[in-house]
Amino acid sequence: MSVDVATSLLDDVLRCYKPHCRYLRSMDFAVDGEVLRGVGEFGIAESCYIDDTGHLNSVEVNICYNQMLYAVIATAVHRGVGDVFGGWTMAEFRRRQLPDILIARFSSSFPRPVNPRSFRGELTVDRIAQRRLRPDAGPLVSLTTSFRFWDDVGGSSTGTAHVAIVDSEGGERG
Repeated sequence: MSVDVATSLLDDVLRCYKPHCRYLRSMDFAVDGEVLRGVGEFGIAESCYIDDTGHLNSVEVNICYNQMLYAVIATAVHRGVGDVFGGWTMAEFRRRQLPDILIARFSSSFPRPVNPRSFRGELTVDRIAQRRLRPDAGPLVSLTTSFRFWDDVGGSSTGTAHVAIVDSEGGERG
């Protein structure tokens, strides 16, 4: 399955960002078995924290990764995809988006500078695991992800991230 992510869903997902920090412009979402993938179009007119460097930097890559991750998860929830996210509601996604979705490990490399004004990115959720640490706690969801960003003139950045999704309110939700 491959679909364009609706602008209204992206707007909902990015609502937690200041308007000048909403870098993800559009995204396609695909599912292949248990693998989730988002491919997005990005544009950074002006960095939200530093003078213009002329290239995509690690802070902006982290922000773009986060925006794509949220959009991939929200789309999986919205479409009822998978054992984990298929059981969530959009209300649950919104409740959990900021307090419960945690980047546990993040690594990126920059073989060639990427033009921040117009570039693309791909985020792949390669593995999803779920387990309970305690009988009285909600499940811990672990995501193993990979990502890349590129522009039209050969710029590139690649990386991996491990994400933990906790249940800060506890309970028996899935």
